[in-house]
Amino acid sequence: MQPPSPANSIQRAPGGFTLLEIMLALAIFGVVVTGVFAIAQGTMELSVSMKEAQEAGMIRQNFIEFLRSSFRRLPADAEMQLEVKADGGQYVPTLTIYNGGDAFSPGATMPPDASVELFGRTLPGGYMRIGLRMLDGEQTNGRRINANFRPSRSGTDFVLPLIESAARFEWKLFDAASGRWEKAWKGPGRPSMAECIMKLDDGVETRCVFWIPPLAKNTGTGIPAGGVPQLGPDGKPLPPDAQGVPPAVNPNVNPVPQLNPTLGTPAGM
Repeated sequence: MQPPSPANSIQRAPGGFTLLEIMLALAIFGVVVTGVFAIAQGTMELSVSMKEAQEAGMIRQNFIEFLRSSFRRLPADAEMQLEVKADGGQYVPTLTIYNGGDAFSPGATMPPDASVELFGRTLPGGYMRIGLRMLDGEQTNGRRINANFRPSRSGTDFVLPLIESAARFEWKLFDAASGRWEKAWKGPGRPSMAECIMKLDDGVETRCVFWIPPLAKNTGTGIPAGGVPQLGPDGKPLPPDAQGVPPAVNPNVNPVPQLNPTLGTPAGM
């Protein structure tokens, strides 16, 4: 009987893996983890981009609706001025509304001697800030004579930021008399349309055109500013001091004769 050879005496442990198999499994696991991480990172970046795009879209839409509503509410005797000045290597506009009532106002109706500015200001990095600035009577008078902006006596200027990062902000006003779009406006009169060109930090450029109600002032002819002359019983316009007072008789309806309570016949007959 021969003794067992050394080759036959070596037995493989059950369930074990070789070093090559372990290295191959680790390599496959690393590839899978890397792929899952890349997919998760791409999904997160896409979610952030969609959220930023939605926020920029909401800011843009809210700003456009604010402008459209403000132009519609402009009083008939409100005046408008548009200036463009160099600021930080860019040309930024300032749209000033005089006697605008509650148009372009973030709160209550503005006093008649006050005004509001829709301005742009250059920020570090090339972007612009769009905001509203409320001017008191002293500042408004300075604006009317083309004076530089002066702080109010109280030392507290009300400035409301609207957009913090605008890459472009321009205004154009349409002069119906000349048929041209103007980048500056000092009157007299009022433009018939306004075009706003705006681009936020998302790179989307928006152009909106707004209709502006015509300018109307009380000229002493019995026609109130922005309204229709009130007619008297004879169908003619009432004098200026009688405008706004309800007429005794509706001019569009024939007056009904008053009956005598005792005779049942029209009075005066």
